Amino acid sequence: MTERVLALQALAPEQRAQLEQAGVEIVDANNWESQSPITIILGWDKKIGPAALMAPSNQVKWIQTVSAGIDYLPLDWIKAHDVQVTNASGVYSPAIAESTIGYLLYFIRGFNEAVKNQAGHFWQQPARDDLRLLASQNVVIYGTGSIGQAIAKLLHGFGNEPAGVNRSGHPVDGFKQTVSLENDHDLLKDADVVINAMPATSTTVHYFDEQFFKQLDGLNIFINVGRGKSVDQQALMNALLYQNILHAALDVFDEEPLAKDSRLWDYPNVLITPHQTGFAKENTKPILNIFEKNLQSWLNDGSLSVNLTDVSQGY
Repeated sequence: MTERVLALQALAPEQRAQLEQAGVEIVDANNWESQSPITIILGWDKKIGPAALMAPSNQVKWIQTVSAGIDYLPLDWIKAHDVQVTNASGVYSPAIAESTIGYLLYFIRGFNEAVKNQAGHFWQQPARDDLRLLASQNVVIYGTGSIGQAIAKLLHGFGNEPAGVNRSGHPVDGFKQTVSLENDHDLLKDADVVINAMPATSTTVHYFDEQFFKQLDGLNIFINVGRGKSVDQQALMNALLYQNILHAALDVFDEEPLAKDSRLWDYPNVLITPHQTGFAKENTKPILNIFEKNLQSWLNDGSLSVNLTDVSQGY
């Protein structure tokens, strides 16, 4: 049977032709219902995706996402029906890492105050002791996977050696030390910066809660480039208000888009970006490369060779 790929990710004409040369049929999103049975889904759409996946006329056995996270998929249904999922893990890591360094420099080098002063036409130099070098900051990165490792690599270029926190505490190249989630307390005592780069799982939902933030005493910067649901937003606002945290840079939120009436917009010590840190024009090619490698192995022997996720774990 010819594999029919429902393309919920935009394909350039040359990309479409390349996939068709591999022997598959590309089905467009606007006429998927007349092109069954669909066997593969490339990309996702919150309306079309579930409808196509669960349609009795289709036989979807593999989903290739164009994202690193897969928590937005109907994972229980996917697991129950033995659908395999591959993701784009690693593709977005360089862009997220560069954005994270930008966040750090924005606060550590005083650009946040310079932006405010420029708006009021004020020439106001900071006190010399108010500025720091990135190399001097004690950085703790939660999540030592592809994103965390990419951040650590760039930090090394500034002379900084971060510590890492992961599920088991296993060592990871690029981190001066790693501890488990259950043993992070000692790292936090001396931390200047905490960066969340964890995936979304049942154990990371609201991991950063009231109890977590109360451990902090004037943390310089909290950054979230992981998943929005890992942070209790009200607890974070309280921590900022009571100066458990002095500054925060947030790219992801529990509910997106962030509500217009959210008080976070008005916090002067918070930098908000609209879930953009992974964006880069250069991402398109490597995403398609992952799909093409998987498609080749899928057509050869039904296996998936790149970025196969564990649906039970959620990443």
